[in-house]
Amino acid sequence: MPRFLLPFSGPAAAETIEEHIRVGSRWLAAAQRNYPGVPPEEALLLAQKAAGLLDPSSVGRYRADLRYTLLAEMTASGRQSAFSAAWKDIDAALSDRKAKIPEDKWRTSARKVEDATEQEAAALFYELKRHGLKHKNPNTILAALFVLVAGHSGFRPIELRGASFDGTWLTLPNAKKRPGHPPTRRLDLSGLHKDVRTGMDLLLAMIDHDLSKREFAKWQKCLAGQLQRACTRIGIRILSLYSFRHIAIASWSASGLSAEEIALLCGHLSINTAHSHYARAKVGHKRKAVARADVAPTLMTAAQATAGAEVSPRSSLEPSRPATEKADWRFVVEDMPVPVLKKADPSDALAPAEVQSYFNRLVDPRSAEEIGAALRKARRSAADRAQDTSIGDRQDSKNAPGPTKSRKPPD
Repeated sequence: MPRFLLPFSGPAAAETIEEHIRVGSRWLAAAQRNYPGVPPEEALLLAQKAAGLLDPSSVGRYRADLRYTLLAEMTASGRQSAFSAAWKDIDAALSDRKAKIPEDKWRTSARKVEDATEQEAAALFYELKRHGLKHKNPNTILAALFVLVAGHSGFRPIELRGASFDGTWLTLPNAKKRPGHPPTRRLDLSGLHKDVRTGMDLLLAMIDHDLSKREFAKWQKCLAGQLQRACTRIGIRILSLYSFRHIAIASWSASGLSAEEIALLCGHLSINTAHSHYARAKVGHKRKAVARADVAPTLMTAAQATAGAEVSPRSSLEPSRPATEKADWRFVVEDMPVPVLKKADPSDALAPAEVQSYFNRLVDPRSAEEIGAALRKARRSAADRAQDTSIGDRQDSKNAPGPTKSRKPPD
């Protein structure tokens, strides 16, 4: 059976690195103002040691902001060779700032439900639909449409910005792009129920795609609030926007889709991400039909990948469908090594006399009558001890002094 090799994911995309440097530059400038006259890496280190605790979910973002900023600063000044040693100290100081927050005070993102049931999802949809139509609230209606379609298409909420749907193909921008990662991915929704496809069309039509990332994040927070309040009203667990991405991935796994196709549907570069970070197939919802990837990943042997052989992509839906020219997803595979049987060492075997000697030590030499008599005697002794204990307890209770009357204090 072929074994899949995980593709190299590479560094973050250029626009992501630029954003980290933009934010990290503010932290660096503040550190240099507070600690003038020292190198930038020393200023950052002192600032981290003097600062307070951080929410655990924020440490990763701080780490990326400071790391890319310091690397760019030291590269520009020709001191890139000293970066690793400088960053090791700053990274340790950042780790020391990570707070241990009690579970009852976790934020919603840390407590998100990853195993929402079909009943919970359905109840939430009908409550949002009822509330939205009653109060004519467009955000509540958008939240209901999100709940209807997100569990089938598995998009990241931010990927709705710039998404499009033509009735069959849902085109989503890949939010987490790395070098070699296509900018968009396509999902075939033709097999889904018409209500889901209609809901997808309405959702994308009602969204303002011209919002900036920051404005869209605020709208996304508003949508999450609608879900939280609706869950509270009907008395179910609080479902987050990302809960429905977990539902979709678990349902795809339960439907028998391959790890390669799930990676394409999710926008993952690694076939291992869905299995490592998302809900498993056992919590997936039963689907009569599921979304399918545009083009299934191309399988190549290790020898073909080394030789640069061209292998034509094949469709995951119909073998005769022509492949999309833009898709160039390849997973390198290699055959499992042939197992080699280990020869038995005859010196480890026990001789028949040794086996008989060991067996004799396990067998009780007494007869069945002797063993039965010993068991009956042990039972009688236990019964006598229990009776003596009961009699002693009754005598102690008779001799115990009664409650004393309180004496009136002298005048």
